Amino acid sequence: MSLLILHSDSVARRGPKLGEMTHLLVSELHISSLNKDMRQIFVDSRDRSSGTSTDFSMALPQTLSIPSGHQARIDDLRIPNAIPTISSVNYKIEVEKNGQYYYFDLPWGQVQNGGALRDLLFSKLASITGEWNVTYDANNMSLSIYHNSDFTLGGSFFKQLMNRPYSRPDNRTYLFKFVPLHGMDVVYLCSPNFSHMDNVGPKGSSDVLCAIPITVGFGATQVYSMSTSVFFDIPAITTQQLSFQLRDRDYNIAVAVANISFTLTID
Repeated sequence: MSLLILHSDSVARRGPKLGEMTHLLVSELHISSLNKDMRQIFVDSRDRSSGTSTDFSMALPQTLSIPSGHQARIDDLRIPNAIPTISSVNYKIEVEKNGQYYYFDLPWGQVQNGGALRDLLFSKLASITGEWNVTYDANNMSLSIYHNSDFTLGGSFFKQLMNRPYSRPDNRTYLFKFVPLHGMDVVYLCSPNFSHMDNVGPKGSSDVLCAIPITVGFGATQVYSMSTSVFFDIPAITTQQLSFQLRDRDYNIAVAVANISFTLTID
């Protein structure tokens, strides 16, 4: 059975429920033997041997050797939601009208509500001649932008929105169907150590372990566990180092997260 990651939904191979667990703590990265074929590894990016908080490697206190045919799961993944609505990855706006280009920078920071985002965008667009109308529907988290003549939108802010569903009823209107105020709406925990061709993630990647929808507000901590009946397949591996990355929906490293921690159980 394959694991297919599409946006915030994940499907994984089903396996047996976990049994009772006893813990043996070892150095900074803790490993506990559950039985002959099961191990539990507690990972915290603050204990990394190299890398950053979201792209890191951890040295194991002993060699981890796993033959083919095993599965694993992720539990108690904790991710601080520290990425604001506007950041270094999406603060630029570009507008083309009648062959002329206009460029604007949005201020970095968290936008508190849809009305504030509407007003921020309108304050930039209104400097371009013509009639502009910007609306934000808080119930559907959607955004519409209208101008009384043809125009096109670009820049990192609108390119990010165009990675989600949107439409152009005509050359004077944009309808963005999903515009959350979270700086990130979904992230992916990845590991090249457990890359498997049965797993398909963003950009055709095969190293995605799970997809985590971000449902908490800015400044809170997202806690996520895979369903107790869901596992992902892992390849045969012998290593004394594990590497992990936290990536956004475009498969870029989520750089603004202070640290992550989780439990990796291998059956």
